[in-house]
Amino acid sequence: MYFSIIDSEGFWVILRDGVAEKLIMELPSEKLADEVAFQLQMAWNDGESWGKTKMRKSVDPEGYQSEISNSIRNLISRGGNGYSIYNEELVQKLKDDEMKVRQQVLRLKTPNNYVD
Repeated sequence: MYFSIIDSEGFWVILRDGVAEKLIMELPSEKLADEVAFQLQMAWNDGESWGKTKMRKSVDPEGYQSEISNSIRNLISRGGNGYSIYNEELVQKLKDDEMKVRQQVLRLKTPNNYVD
């Protein structure tokens, strides 16, 4: 997971994997460090999601197609207004997921929290 930290020397983005952590870049401002950590983590999450989907397609292509067909049928059965509601639900879920990642990224925002 990527984190943004502040210490007496500057603003850093670190990568922490549960076993070790590594300073990967120093940035000139706190806001920039926060945004870089957030964007890196979102890209990591997108890559994980893509990999899981690709693996699932290769292991069980018929099951994956069935899930897509069911989703399309469900969307059509909702009618015109149902799509709008579904879209709003999807947008809210994406916003909630982004907020969760942003909170995780900023969790380490305390002085002297990096250990070599």
